[in-house]
Amino acid sequence: MLSKYNIFIVMLLLFAGLQAQEKQNTFKEAFKASLVITSDFSYEFKKSDLQKSEIILKPEFIYRLNRNSKFVLKGQLYSDLNDNLETGVPKETTVSGMNKRLFIGDRTNLELREFYFYTKIKNKLRLTIGKQQIVWGETDGLKLLDVVNPQNFREFILDDFEDSRIPLWSLKAEFDIKDIGVQFVWTPDNTYHITQDFEAPFFTKSLFKSPPKSVSTVLNKPLKPKRFIADSDVGIKLSTFTKGWDLSLNYFYFYDDLPVFYNELKVTDTNNPIVTISPKFKRQHLLGGTFNKVIGSSTLRGEIAYIFNQNFTSTSPEAVLGIETSNQFKSAIGIDYIKGENIISAQLFSDIIIDNISPYNRDKFETNTSLKISRDMMNDNLNAEVLWVHNTNHGDGYIKPQVSYWMNTKTQLFLGSSIFYGNESKLFGQFKDRSRISLGMRWGI
Repeated sequence: MLSKYNIFIVMLLLFAGLQAQEKQNTFKEAFKASLVITSDFSYEFKKSDLQKSEIILKPEFIYRLNRNSKFVLKGQLYSDLNDNLETGVPKETTVSGMNKRLFIGDRTNLELREFYFYTKIKNKLRLTIGKQQIVWGETDGLKLLDVVNPQNFREFILDDFEDSRIPLWSLKAEFDIKDIGVQFVWTPDNTYHITQDFEAPFFTKSLFKSPPKSVSTVLNKPLKPKRFIADSDVGIKLSTFTKGWDLSLNYFYFYDDLPVFYNELKVTDTNNPIVTISPKFKRQHLLGGTFNKVIGSSTLRGEIAYIFNQNFTSTSPEAVLGIETSNQFKSAIGIDYIKGENIISAQLFSDIIIDNISPYNRDKFETNTSLKISRDMMNDNLNAEVLWVHNTNHGDGYIKPQVSYWMNTKTQLFLGSSIFYGNESKLFGQFKDRSRISLGMRWGI
């Protein structure tokens, strides 16, 4: 029986064969290769030592069969010279077979980032088949609708969204019905968030209740969905432009990329208490949308997301296995103001738990704000920007300033910092000892 990945390869080759019947380019015209090399060295203030020392090679190959069809392959060779962010070789228990990285020792790994076939059929139907990123949503700093691809939390949320997303084996079909653009997404790839071990610098301990020191803990292997069709994720996005407004309506039926951590307290035969934690991935329904409109020198934009039956770790003694369920409403509204070389973006995020439950380490109504200021100088060769994300409920957040400079058309230098603050028991404040300064370079050929 064919595996889900072999099915994708067969589909990819079938469509490629059909499109190859059209007039083909010469190999020189059809083939394009590029390479981006990035280095990033970050110094952690608290430890007075390197937090990370990354060198990343990103090769990309594009082969065009004709003007309507192409193959795209993107790889990555990643090395952390000090092995600090992901100590040892990660088990990757939440990653499906063909998405696993190939580790070379503890410090280096190879990854197939993307491999897909894109084609246009009669200029009406656009298909993308294979391993890819599918991006929904338009917010900065925090995500609402961008849930199709899971994320590697190696650096919490400091990494660029494109680099932190985990591409999935998927099918994306796009077509138009009059003035409405339709995007259909099918993802049978059972890969979920990569979270970090207890001792990793960016382990998100604030999400979990810690048992007393006298109580032992057993963490079971996550219970993952495995069925090819029944456990697939499916989604649809409708988009249109009317009276100056860009609008979209999104629906996604999916497994939450973060498992529910069911926990149970038991007493052994020797009267020793023990907590057993059993992670299990659960189904979700998400309904949401986006809007944006240009108003003079500004753009008004926003996102909404309503999640049905979201699971929360609970402080209630009546919670079953430590979990309560509620619908959840998230929204973000932002404005981007552009004047000359200056861009100012402000956002207001709201997160509301609808039902009367007792969530752990958060309020039922949470508000985050963000402010991003950017300026280009020296004929766009020099860029300075700062992103500030702040939680108004708990007073924690982070500030991320960065200056980047293009030495020439192929080489960019950057100097930045990530500064966390607030109560160490909260989402952002827990990383205040991880504040750092970073120096790096990007070089493309």
